[in-house]
Amino acid sequence: MGNSTGELNPQNTAVVLIEFQKTWTEKGLFYKLIKKEYNSRRILNNTLNLLSAARKHGYAIIQAPFIIDKNDKKRYKQIPFLPKALKRFTKGTWKAEFTEGVYQKSDIVIEGRSGFDACEGSNLEEILNKNKIKSLLFCGFTTDQCVEVTMKTLISKGYDCILVSDCTATLNNRLQKKVEKRNRTMTSAEAIELFKTHNTVNSDRT
Repeated sequence: MGNSTGELNPQNTAVVLIEFQKTWTEKGLFYKLIKKEYNSRRILNNTLNLLSAARKHGYAIIQAPFIIDKNDKKRYKQIPFLPKALKRFTKGTWKAEFTEGVYQKSDIVIEGRSGFDACEGSNLEEILNKNKIKSLLFCGFTTDQCVEVTMKTLISKGYDCILVSDCTATLNNRLQKKVEKRNRTMTSAEAIELFKTHNTVNSDRT
């Protein structure tokens, strides 16, 4: 759908991070899948710059990690087979931890997520409604799977969703570009410039 050039407002806009966790960004099979794109396109550096500007100008940061907890038997049954079989995102291990630098205590962390779609089983929509958020900037992994699936769900419910192209990664650049063409996109630099058009806003979001 091309690039988004609209104005962002800290009163109703949030940055959403889908699975910005060490399983994707440090080592192991999942990291190997996106390693080339993740490193060559400087995804972490771009995202840290985006988050710094967003926080400075009062935008909400919503973390949507994927965490597998065997002790939560009801939710564990609902989690897709592959991440369970490969023992990724396991609670209490480094695999579930946020990538170094992306999380701050002021961030909102969703709970209850049970599917590739971050809305599935979670309180994400409740958080958005409570904080009167209607526009969302998406970062994370992978672009064509969990990120886009979550965007599609929220778009269908009336939310304005924008893919931050250089803060997301997938298996290869060709696939990345396909997803970008299907969605509204913005670079981190473009988003940061738009953030600067608003003064810092003090907010108490939960």
